[in-house]
Amino acid sequence: MRIITLASLLLLLTGCFAKQRVKTGESFKPLKENEGYLGLVIDSLDSLRSIQIRNVDKDEEFYVGNAGKGFTQITLRLEEGEYCFVGFDVYNLRVDFTDRGFCTYVEAGEVNYFGHFIVRDPVTNSHPNFPHYLRLLRKDHPEICEQYIGGNCKI
Repeated sequence: MRIITLASLLLLLTGCFAKQRVKTGESFKPLKENEGYLGLVIDSLDSLRSIQIRNVDKDEEFYVGNAGKGFTQITLRLEEGEYCFVGFDVYNLRVDFTDRGFCTYVEAGEVNYFGHFIVRDPVTNSHPNFPHYLRLLRKDHPEICEQYIGGNCKI
């Protein structure tokens, strides 16, 4: 029975490590063969307690931490596949998007820019602003920017 419990715990932990938010100041680790980065910016007037993402391929949801007021750059290290931004928590309120939320595909070996999400509780809109994301990525994670964006990192 202990072996089954230990094996189950290891399997659960392996799933957790496949979904990582890259923290500012964290040492650079190259992507594995089946991994890519998912980059997005949250622009909010309120602090978001948590942001929920769904892995469509595996039909599982996970939280990627919080986002403060103003602009928050989030870069996630994920396995290749389709992901959707499905909701967030703000104050004591849970906001779930209709349908599947905002979805994109993460390709392995790349920084996949998801979008700029303007959160005005409970309304959320998305628009592209890749140059702003690059400025934030270059500031928070220059090694990722240079390794995976290269010369275009200077935009």
